[in-house]
This record gives sequence, C-alpha cells and structure tokens, in this order.
Amino acid sequence: MSNSILNNLRVEGEITNIRISKTGYTYFSLCDEISCISCVAFFADTISKNGDKIIAEGELSVYEAKGTYQLIVRDIERAGLGKILLDLELLKEKLKEQGLFDRKRELPEFPQRIGIITSKTGAAIKDILKTFENVKANIDITIYNTLVQGEKSKKSIIEGLKYFNSVETDVILISRGGGSFEDLNVFNDMDVAMEVYKSNIVVVTGIGHETDRTLTDYVADVYCHTPTAAAERIIRNYKDIEEKLDNLVFTLKSETNNTISLKKAELISNKYLLRSSLPLEDIYKTKNQLDTYKNLIKNKTTSQINEYYFNLKIMLEKLNTFDYKKQLEKGFALVSDNSGNIIKHKEQVELKDILHIRFADFKIEAETRDIKEV
Repeated sequence: MSNSILNNLRVEGEITNIRISKTGYTYFSLCDEISCISCVAFFADTISKNGDKIIAEGELSVYEAKGTYQLIVRDIERAGLGKILLDLELLKEKLKEQGLFDRKRELPEFPQRIGIITSKTGAAIKDILKTFENVKANIDITIYNTLVQGEKSKKSIIEGLKYFNSVETDVILISRGGGSFEDLNVFNDMDVAMEVYKSNIVVVTGIGHETDRTLTDYVADVYCHTPTAAAERIIRNYKDIEEKLDNLVFTLKSETNNTISLKKAELISNKYLLRSSLPLEDIYKTKNQLDTYKNLIKNKTTSQINEYYFNLKIMLEKLNTFDYKKQLEKGFALVSDNSGNIIKHKEQVELKDILHIRFADFKIEAETRDIKEV
C-alpha cells in the first residue's frame, strides 16, 4: 500500500490470543468492546500478555490467504491493563466476596449417571469418552449438545445445566477444548457462572488448556485444567479400585507361586530323606508278614469251618435218628393220653381211659379194657 496514513497507524486496544511462532514472530489480536483486528509483529514479544492494553504502531496490510486485514506492528507502547480483563477481574472479585467460590462439594465416590455439556462435534468429547471407556464400570453417559462459543452459546449452556438438574444425574461435566480468549469468553459470563452455582448437582469443569481459567471454573465444585483431566477426576475412584484389584491379584499370584515353590522344595527334601532311610525294605518286610498272617488266618478259619461242618452233619444224623416220624414210618406207633402226654409206664393208664394211638399215616382212639405187664 502507498497510502501514508494506512502505513503509519496507531491502534489502541487490548491484547488477546497472543502467541509466538517457531519462526520468532508474534501473533495476537487487538480488541476493544466491539471489534478486533489481527496483528503480527516480526519479532518475539516476550513481554506482552493477554489482557495488556497497548498502542500498536504499524501499517495495514491484507492477509491474502484468508482475505482479511491485519496490522503489521513495528512498535508496541504500553497503556495498562485492558478494560476487558479489568472488568473480568472486578467481576471475579465481586463473586468471590459473595462467597460463590467457596462452595466445593465432594464428587460422588462412584458416579453412575454423568451429564456432559459440550459440543458433540468438538475435539474435547472424543478425549472424554475415550477416558471413560478405559474403566470397567457400568456408567450411563448423557451428552447435552451445546454451542461452546458465540452469542447463542450462553443460552445453550444454561439450558444444559437446567436439563441435568431436572433428571437423575450424579455429576455434570462442562467442557470444551482450547481456544482464544474470545472463544472461551462465554464461560466468563455472569449468568453462566450463577447457573453453575445454583446447580443442585456437583459441577466439574474442564475448559480450554492449563493456562485458561474462567469464572465458571472458579464457581464450579471441581476445576480441572483440561477436558481429559476432568474426565479422569470423575472416574478416579473406579481406576483406584481397578489398580487395587490388580495389585491384589498380583499379590495373590506371587504368594501362591511362592507357597507352591516352598512346598515343592519341601517335598523334594522329604523324598531324599525317605530314600536315605530306606523305608521300602521295612514296607516290603511288613507286607510279607501280613501275607503270611493272612494265609495262616485263612487256613485256620477253613479248618475250623470244615470241623464245624462235620460235627453238624453228625448232629443232623443223630437228630434224624430221634425223629419219631421216621420211627412211625417203620411201623411203630405213638400212644398218648387225652392231655397229649406220651404213655411210657403202666401207672399212666387206668381202665376205660381213652388212648390216642398215632401211626405214620393215621391215628385212632382206643378205650383201655385191660392192663397187663409183659
């Protein structure tokens, strides 16, 4: 450009989004309450930081890759703390005095229902879900898809907080990836911070990078510097249990293996002791003695059984000899009185007594008519 005015500009504003590239150039935005302009200084500005109010001297140029204007900065003049950051600091002090930063509720030990307020298309949700998947727990995760920057993001985030407070939820996680100061500024909004404070559910934040901290972070019950760190904090107890179980399993396996090794060594030692004392000879000797006693007992028992059997046969023959039925079969008769007494002597009989005479196949009754001795 050849315009002398545009080549010698002095622009006053507040630094945001400052960074130094690998080539040593400094890139930042210069903002007031309503607008911003991109700036580049072809030197490393290690003094300036976000929120500084400066007067940048330089020339206006066009960044052809994006078709936007940018200010090529030749010199930087300090003008004090920027109004945007100053207002933010004043608001932070006000909320702090009201005690909004003091309430820090404990996270549930093992949360089952986790509500996430973030953009489903953002980079943060992928890291969060990957972290949750690393634990073996039955966790119910609900994602409330919100805008996380821009004019409509405030309403979207507040609606997400109200939604999770109206359903069964154990923890609310508000998250988004890193970005510029302007990108994250919705989380410095007073209404968003107050809605976080009013939440009946514990709120965890994981917004931006480690260097970013917003009003929402201060008001939340638990602040983490990144989305992944926030997810890790929520499931910390689950991972602790897994580590304890792994340690217990390792200890159990180690002690079991040590015990088995010790017993194995004892068995080997006892085996050598047994061999050295030659107990097998005693065992074989005792076995032979047992076999001898066994045969003696068997023979003695067989002999006695045979003897008892022979004696029983003799007794049976004697019993057969005294069996009256066999005598009757030979023609003998058995005589008894009315009372069943066998008649052996004449004194047992009187005249006219009725006698019962039994033969092998029949019996008769007879009257005594005469009694004679023979």
